Amino acid sequence: MNIVCYSERILNPFRGVMNVIALDDAEAVTTDGVNWFLYVRDHFDTADDTPEEFADVDNPDIRFGSWNQKDGLKRAPVLPCYHYQEIQIRGERLLEVVRHYANDVPFEFRDYYELWLLEQNTHQPLALLDSVCCDRDVYHTDTLTWRAGNLCRHQFKSEQTQLISGLETHADILGHVVNKRAGNKPSAQWFLREENGYGYGLDGINLVGELEGRELSPRLFPRMFIEQHWEDEAMAALINDFIAWQSPWLLLLDFLKDAQREALELAARKHALLVDKLHLLYPKVINDKLIKAARVEAMLRNTNKDEDKESSQPPNYNASLGWRTA
Repeated sequence: MNIVCYSERILNPFRGVMNVIALDDAEAVTTDGVNWFLYVRDHFDTADDTPEEFADVDNPDIRFGSWNQKDGLKRAPVLPCYHYQEIQIRGERLLEVVRHYANDVPFEFRDYYELWLLEQNTHQPLALLDSVCCDRDVYHTDTLTWRAGNLCRHQFKSEQTQLISGLETHADILGHVVNKRAGNKPSAQWFLREENGYGYGLDGINLVGELEGRELSPRLFPRMFIEQHWEDEAMAALINDFIAWQSPWLLLLDFLKDAQREALELAARKHALLVDKLHLLYPKVINDKLIKAARVEAMLRNTNKDEDKESSQPPNYNASLGWRTA
């Protein structure tokens, strides 16, 4: 039985990390290190037992259930079908593997292929749109728009910038200024990021000039997945406020320098519920007192966690794009 454990980022917008335990025929995922969602791949041998009219149909994955160490397995409703028993066998096998590896999170990142929205004039990385784990998953898309996300629209506020006519929230302003910097005909490029941080330019969308095959220094890739250098000081401050708002999720990353991590921990102290939700997946903690204080506050607060609704739901799976939140 082939078992692979890895992590990948949830992107556009960046909203955390998916830890994955994958078998050949099933997969389990968690966004908090506690609650696992189990799926069985509905790719069964069609040679003998599949009706002819369904032989060429590639069905979506089937949710087998959810599991955590406290409550055990909660099975999802699965309608009886011609391969119902096989689904149960694969699900139980996956559950056994999850029980064995669940305490090993966080796993190493494997989404080395990154799709970056490019700055209009310099053609340098502006904002990260997506990432995948292998070259066969690299894809082309006509939708080259960076998004702040619905959660950001409802929660994020900044004192640095006044709302602009026609833009209802600070999240709308963020999206407007970032995508404006990409130009009216935006371009994006896939990069293979090497272990040392260098990026090797691959194919892209709307690329101009000889960009394919270029190699970029790590310093040209925004470490927080969005460009922080802006001529307009108000826009730079707005971006920094957004990064501070994202801090509980950014702490999930394994490449942060200690000074960056400590600054993000300080900012994340304001988001106690989310820190408490994610802390098991933090690869490193600099100021343990800050994280503990946030967790104590979370335990004392009301259990109605409005700021954590998104990560409390099972993730969505798209067969072509992988795991994504709504």
